[in-house]
Amino acid sequence: MRLATKVLVFASLASVFAVATPLLATDHTVLMNGDYGGAMFFDPPSLTVHPGDRVRWMNAMIVVHTSTSGVDCAPDGGWTTGQLDPGETSAYFTFNTVGSFPYYCRFHCEIGMTGDIAVTQPPVRVQTSTWGRVKALFATASK
Repeated sequence: MRLATKVLVFASLASVFAVATPLLATDHTVLMNGDYGGAMFFDPPSLTVHPGDRVRWMNAMIVVHTSTSGVDCAPDGGWTTGQLDPGETSAYFTFNTVGSFPYYCRFHCEIGMTGDIAVTQPPVRVQTSTWGRVKALFATASK
């Protein structure tokens, strides 16, 4: 009986220490910005997120902007914030699929107001056990 208990405890311990730690989703804000000299841009222009993260856009300028998914100023149907007036913030958009998601401002795409959301898998964090932890667990289980 004691051997079966030790094997069960060891198997449980090994699975606990070998399991990847899940990451929590993160919220991100991209500013719709410019220098008032004619340059309009997203800040940051490229953003790397993980599946489940949410992104929103905030218009920090005195002109109207959008965030519209697509390439070469053509929408691809992924999302659009609609028209954001100065000071407005869009709703969050959740990115669940790994990949690259380019976007643009439909009013300022021709002058280079484009951006990209890169969704990558988070690194897997594995906590390894030490022999000391295993011995301590067996000592506790055999009492």
